[in-house]
Amino acid sequence: MTRELIYVLLAFFTLCGCKKSEVADSTCPPTIFLQPYGNFTQEEASKLGKDLQKLLWGMFNVDMDCEVLPSQPLSDSLLNDAKTRYRADKIIRSMSSKADEHNIYIGLTHQDISCSVRGKADWGVQGLSLIPGNACVASTFRVKNKRDFPKVVCHEFIHTYFNYHHCPNDDSTCLMQDAKGHPNYKNKKGLCQYCQKVLKM
Repeated sequence: MTRELIYVLLAFFTLCGCKKSEVADSTCPPTIFLQPYGNFTQEEASKLGKDLQKLLWGMFNVDMDCEVLPSQPLSDSLLNDAKTRYRADKIIRSMSSKADEHNIYIGLTHQDISCSVRGKADWGVQGLSLIPGNACVASTFRVKNKRDFPKVVCHEFIHTYFNYHHCPNDDSTCLMQDAKGHPNYKNKKGLCQYCQKVLKM
């Protein structure tokens, strides 16, 4: 094998290991591992995976593989100090050891989850991503219209995979708009023009 060919192969494998935000022309989409917790069933996770694939296809024109993992219990060690709801950051960290740049883990639960945000030590949320990171979590507990849950999951996935924060234009129709404590996904069909230009796979 020639030295030139070795360099070409190394460049190819390096390219496939990069995130899409780093290499726009990469042809290696991530594998999304859906991790249901507690009474979030395999059937629910499978349906969600299909809905998520449709959303991502509509925004990025890329077919991503979603795999549903066996359900896991929510350990008491993941509870907040008051033992009233589960800490989203703890759930994410419990998945992080398995996740990497090309395998994104998304935790799914029906239980109430919380995190420390905006000066609140334990604020109830629909979902959370740690940026940078390769895992996130979403909960149906605070989602008023359950048909919007795939959008919540998609929002967290984009945070995670692209290490992208919220829509800088605060566009009310953009899936990446900051909810500011009052999430409303009713009119969100996809990304605004600005986020479309920035986020490419």
